[in-house]
Amino acid sequence: MSDALLGYVFLVTALAFNATANILMKLGARRLDGLEGLSPVDKVWALATNPFLVIGIILFASNVLFYIVALKRINLSVAYPIMASGGVLVIAAFSVFYLRETLHLLQMVGVGCIAVGIFLVAYYVDG
Repeated sequence: MSDALLGYVFLVTALAFNATANILMKLGARRLDGLEGLSPVDKVWALATNPFLVIGIILFASNVLFYIVALKRINLSVAYPIMASGGVLVIAAFSVFYLRETLHLLQMVGVGCIAVGIFLVAYYVDG
């Protein structure tokens, strides 16, 4: 496997970890009702024992490690747009299909433009 292709494997893994971490943070946030009346220690305990938040934090940290390895092999001018925009696509799809959130027409057009943008940025791959 070429060095650049391996970089894209690490980049896609980092993107998947990042998007999944964001989704888990959203799911974990849904479980935070009733923290207002708790002591600071109890609030920290509630956060630390929320499995969605804990796994999300672990995935955020893992995302950074995989992204660093990807950056050794891929230009930042290519890696960052794919990382940032790819996450938008994954999270938008999850939000619509799983969380039943609504995307309006202009938002759908924007997501489509992002998909086209990712294709154009990643079209030419060295190596």
